[in-house]
Parts: sequence; C-alpha cells; structure tokens
Amino acid sequence: MTRKRFFLATPFALVACLALFPGCGDPDQPGDGPAKGESASNGKTLPKGGGTTLASGSGLDAELSKQVNDALAKGRSYLLGQQDDKGGFGDTESKIPGNVAYTAMAAHGIIAATPKTNVGTDKAIVNALRFVAGFAQENGSIVDNPKITNYCTGVSVSALAAAKIAEFAKVQAAGGAYLADSQIADTMEDLSYGGFPYKQHKGQSADASNALIATSALDANGLPKDSPVRKRVGVYADKVQNRSESNTAEVKVTIDGEERVVVSGVDGGAIYRPGESKAGMIKRPDGKWELRSYGSMTYAVLKLMLFSGRSPDDERVKALVRWISNNWTVERNPGFEAADDPEKAGQQGLFYYLYSMARALSAYEKATGKPLVVTDADGRQHNWRAEIARELLSRQNADGSWRNAKAERWDEGNKTLASAFAMQTLGHLTGRLK
Repeated sequence: MTRKRFFLATPFALVACLALFPGCGDPDQPGDGPAKGESASNGKTLPKGGGTTLASGSGLDAELSKQVNDALAKGRSYLLGQQDDKGGFGDTESKIPGNVAYTAMAAHGIIAATPKTNVGTDKAIVNALRFVAGFAQENGSIVDNPKITNYCTGVSVSALAAAKIAEFAKVQAAGGAYLADSQIADTMEDLSYGGFPYKQHKGQSADASNALIATSALDANGLPKDSPVRKRVGVYADKVQNRSESNTAEVKVTIDGEERVVVSGVDGGAIYRPGESKAGMIKRPDGKWELRSYGSMTYAVLKLMLFSGRSPDDERVKALVRWISNNWTVERNPGFEAADDPEKAGQQGLFYYLYSMARALSAYEKATGKPLVVTDADGRQHNWRAEIARELLSRQNADGSWRNAKAERWDEGNKTLASAFAMQTLGHLTGRLK
C-alpha cells in the first residue's frame, strides 16, 4: 500500500472545516513524515523503570471539585455567548459560522456544566441539539460537511446521548446505526479494516482519532457488547499499536519522493494510522522505518481496545499502559521530543490529548472495577483526575474560555472547540459525563 505526499492550498473556509479533526489534519492527506534532525536508531529500548500497573487511588477533593465546578460555570457562560440565534455554534474570533461539529461539541460541553435534572429544559442545550438534529439525513448521518460525515455524526450522537432528551431519540438511534454501518469491514487484508473513515467512501483510510470519536458515540448509543463492530475495532487497534508481536504489517509510503517500508516498533504506544504518525519516523539499521508513538493516539487506542472487549490483563493493553506509565504527563502531548521545536510540538493537540486521556483512563478504571492512579517511570504515583483538572484550570482564560495559544494546530486555537474539549474532559473527571 503506497501513499504519496503532496500539499494542497485551500481556501480559509475549507481549512477551518478540515481543521476540526483532532489529532490529525486533512483526512485525505498523507502524514507529516519524519521530524528533521532525528537520529537513525531502531527505537527498541523501553524507558527504564516504567511502571506497568495503574494502582488504586482517590479522585478530586472538595476544594478541587469546587474549583472545577466554578470553571465549568465560567466555561458555560463563555460558550453561551457564542451561540447564534439559530442555536448553532461557530467561533466568532475566527469568523467560523455555526456548524454541526462545533455545535455538537459545544452542546456536549454545556451539558457537562449543567445539573442533570436541568439538561432537558435548558434552552441553550435544547436549541443547540435542535440545530444539530436539523441536519439529520435519510441515511441516518447528521452532517453539514460531507468531507467529515462520520466526525459530524459521531460528535452529534455523543451529545444527543449525553442529553437524554426524548425529542431527539430517533435521530440519535439513526445516527448510531449509520456509524455502525460505516465501519470498514470488507476484507481483513485492508489496513483500515475495523476502523472508520471520515466519510462513507470506498478506498478511504481510517485512523485512530476518528475511531475514538465513532466508538465513543456507539458506546453512548448502547451498542451491544457482543456486536461484531467491537471485535473489528480490536483488529484495527492492533494495526496502530507499536507492538511487533501483534502488529506484523509492513506499509509502503512515499515521503518527498522516497519510498519507505514502515514496520511496527516495540514500545507499546500507538500511532495515527498504519503508515502514518504525526510524531514522525525513526530509521532502523536495516533500512526500514518505525513510526513514533505519541500520547493522544496511545490513549485513543487504549480506549479502542477496551471498547473491543479486551481485558486489562491482555498483553496488548498492558503494553499501552506501560507506554503511558513511561511517558506520563498532563503538560504536553508526549512523543514529539524529536521535533525541531519539541516544546511547541508537544503542545499540539493538548486539549484533545487530555480529552482522550480522561476517556481512556475512565474506561480502564471501569474495566478493572477499581479506582486508580498512574505509576510513572520513576515509581511516583499520580492522581490522574486531579492532575488533569489542575492543568485545565491553569489554562482557563479570564473570560471563561480555553484556547491553545502555544500550538493552534488541529483547530485548538479556536476558543469554542478548545473550550468544548476542556469542559467535556472536566465532565468525565467529575462523573457528570459517563
């Protein structure tokens, strides 16, 4: 399978829409290629002393819980100021008009900041979900931009499921059915088998980021535990994990005119999709290339494996947990250390990173049936909920919004989307969102 790298100049409006994909770029474009200045090595040595378990621990104390609640209230006030008279959300600073993706994400964030007993009668939430539902199509998808059909449908179904408003039950159910049917399931030889494309289009590749969005929606919509969709997701998750024992695929890619053979690494982390990592590549002594694992996709793939029914005792899950332990941080998206500017590169997708972290660790905790903390490479234990919460609190702006001012890539420079990510994450930390 060969992908060629090219660049395409696009009008701002299209760029704004395509930038909605967290943890990635244009779904029809190939990867970033290797970071400049990286050394040739086989990348096969794990960091020393990495903890391999997530032990029991506590949640948020009373004072931190109060601070989170206050932050959510301020975030809600900010987002309400972005809502248009049709109920939609865009981004006023970036001049992005109201659209399905932003509206579903913002509504979900507002739901996280609203007492559950008030959600069904909250005017802003109801109007936002009516805006979203107004774009429901005959095939069940919920979309206003066909380039990102599954993304729009996924975030919409998740928001509708979080609201639990009877008025939208049929739209939610149809959206969930559409997502399940959109899974790539023709042949297991397809590198995208078990994943989800950004639109229903034969030959389009899947990626771990979009799979996280789709499977989160399917979980929220009540996909049966014995659904074959779940098992197929597990097959895809294996293909995006750097674990050579379970990932034996070789992918041919073309980077700047050079054909490269890409194979799995052994650090246990995860990548964006077969043959592509946003963190670049490492050349091995044998001339083949390994993709660098990075944080947001490692958490996404942990969530995918748990969605597929894998046990926390599965060796593939353990390998992901080991990578998380060895690379624990809430201050940056780890895995970009070989970039020209590691500090800036590590801030890319930071809000999506924390969003995927909270979802994955919540799911892991549920799977083990125990509360947990993370043990890092130095043996130190971390209260993951408290650390994520404090990091997000420290990044909230005076107006109640969040914005990734250090790295605006993947649309996190837009306050509406960044705020929605932050508020949903805080909702998962506090149990307001399940």
